[in-house]
Amino acid sequence: MDDALSLLLATHRGVAGTRDLEALGLGSEAVRDLVARGRLVRLRRGTFVDGELWRAAPPWDRHHLRARAVARERAGAAVALSHHSALAVQGIGVHGVDERVHLVRTVPGRSRADRTVVVHQQVPSPFLADREGTRCVVPAMACLQVASRFGVEAGLVSADAALHTGVIDRAALDVAAAALGPVTGRGRALRMIELASARSESAGESRCRWVFVLVGLPDPEQQAEIRDAAGAFVARVDFLFRDAGVVVEFDGMLKYGDAAALRAEKVREDRLRELGYEVVRLTWADLASGATVAGKLHAAFARAAARPGTHARALTGPAS
Repeated sequence: MDDALSLLLATHRGVAGTRDLEALGLGSEAVRDLVARGRLVRLRRGTFVDGELWRAAPPWDRHHLRARAVARERAGAAVALSHHSALAVQGIGVHGVDERVHLVRTVPGRSRADRTVVVHQQVPSPFLADREGTRCVVPAMACLQVASRFGVEAGLVSADAALHTGVIDRAALDVAAAALGPVTGRGRALRMIELASARSESAGESRCRWVFVLVGLPDPEQQAEIRDAAGAFVARVDFLFRDAGVVVEFDGMLKYGDAAALRAEKVREDRLRELGYEVVRLTWADLASGATVAGKLHAAFARAAARPGTHARALTGPAS
């Protein structure tokens, strides 16, 4: 029987519903035993995940499993994954959302919610699609749903990621906005569209841009190339406040896997300073406080203004 269960879980990529287990001849007592032994993890009534897969998944990947498990349990029902649940299943990063699985009805009906699932009202059928056998709201609409419910920053992280990878374009966001309707939080969704950028290369960069807006900083250039006076390439930086002579790098602390990488980054940063730039590094912890970011940036602006000389030539766009 374990071979049959393994095949079932492999077929459905680690998730199963009660009907799947019953089809194997597993009754409630057998299922309770599998849960007790850790072979299965029960997420909610009728909704199960491969225990080994669940325990190995980092916290930020578990929503993908949770969403697919709920979708599997509701296979055949008139619902589709929505909001960040749809985004997670479609491989688009999320931030600042809850752990509940979000669904929309595919036919008229009322919204409802419990501790683990939220069911929203119907969205137009053109904004629904099948993704590897799972019915989902398309990414552009899901990004707007996230922004309207969880805020501009949350929506921006996902929209930037989808734009950067080419999953959506700005026209798709505009079309989805026209169909969004007068939902609560519509203003947040529209503001997210104004700010969304395909140049953001990580959730950290998206969050940096939102903090810059909150503290009233001017829009920086993204992914700017900096060259010396002779035109030689020096660096490609996350953000450049050109007029102020300040470079901002988001430091997720993931790219320094060895001493050589750390030394190379120091040489790069020293070279930028030699050219007259102030360099500010922002971390995940910094992004929790707008006052911290504003303090670091304004101090850098002041230092740059006090430095003699001119700044090197900066060109926007990706490095060639």
